[in-house]
Amino acid sequence: MANSGRISRKLKRKNQRAAQQKARRNQFIWYSIVGVVIVAALAAFGFYRASTVPQVDAPLEVMAANVEGPIDAPVRIVEFADFGCPACRDWHNSGIKKQLQAEFGDQISFTFRHFPVITRFSPKAAEAGQCAADQNGFWPYHDYIYEQTRVAALAQDELIAYAAEVGLDTAEFQSCLESDKHKAYVDNDWAAARAAGAAGTPSFFINGQPVGFSYDAMAGTIRAILES
Repeated sequence: MANSGRISRKLKRKNQRAAQQKARRNQFIWYSIVGVVIVAALAAFGFYRASTVPQVDAPLEVMAANVEGPIDAPVRIVEFADFGCPACRDWHNSGIKKQLQAEFGDQISFTFRHFPVITRFSPKAAEAGQCAADQNGFWPYHDYIYEQTRVAALAQDELIAYAAEVGLDTAEFQSCLESDKHKAYVDNDWAAARAAGAAGTPSFFINGQPVGFSYDAMAGTIRAILES
């Protein structure tokens, strides 16, 4: 009877060990499956985010009227700016853009994108810029605001007056502005700026990479790209 009891206990312990090993195997398999699912989910999220986040210099997201220079230039300079931004005005009036264009010619393009964060009028002013773009007048309108107006003088009646000053059809311009036609466009630019990490205005990117806005920083980056 004693032998029988010992055999029974050994068998019981053996069965317990087997059950524990099976449980550990099942647990390992379960964790492996969960791990694969998590990795796949993260990869899918990364792909989704990459495919939906607006890109800094994606040509399909930018109206052609906002691009100065060849659309297929090897060096693409993008400025995120605000018509109500004093620093943006100062940069424009510094002449750096004209210096870069004089030095590099058709090897560069310059794109203006909206990041209307400075004044309560800024979002509507950005829409106004795109209403000017509808009449192929984006750059004259842009230059007039930065060169000829008071800082942040961007009330709606002022925006319409500026359109008249640069020779746009004011009735068409006003209709566009009041319709919110370009609100989604401006919102997309704003999202692209945030996704790119723009911390303020002006923020500059060359071929998708952030760059300082001094002449030396920008010209040095352009030369490095062209030499490579």
